[in-house]
Amino acid sequence: MNEDYSQTGETGNRTAKSWGRRTRLFVQRMFHRTMHHPSQAVRGSVAIGLIIGGLLGPFLPLLGVWMLPLGVALLLSRTPAYWRLRRRFAHWRRARRRVRMQQRIP
Repeated sequence: MNEDYSQTGETGNRTAKSWGRRTRLFVQRMFHRTMHHPSQAVRGSVAIGLIIGGLLGPFLPLLGVWMLPLGVALLLSRTPAYWRLRRRFAHWRRARRRVRMQQRIP
């Protein structure tokens, strides 16, 4: 397992590199589970906790402003306005990607 990572300049096993990826996947999975949780009370309490943690961010080093938009997104995840905005963004993004792909083809 001791391989030389000449491209990244790291030596040793892959634990340092895979730890960040595993952490990111864990956070994504937990957010997805919370966002699609059938209980409104669970989603609401986690969202309120994230918003309060985001407001306390300037005072506590682990908490930060990143928690505020995450809590708002989680709180609004089941409203029709959120889904309309998400659908519009997805259409805009798809159209933008199509234009970019057409520009690349000579």
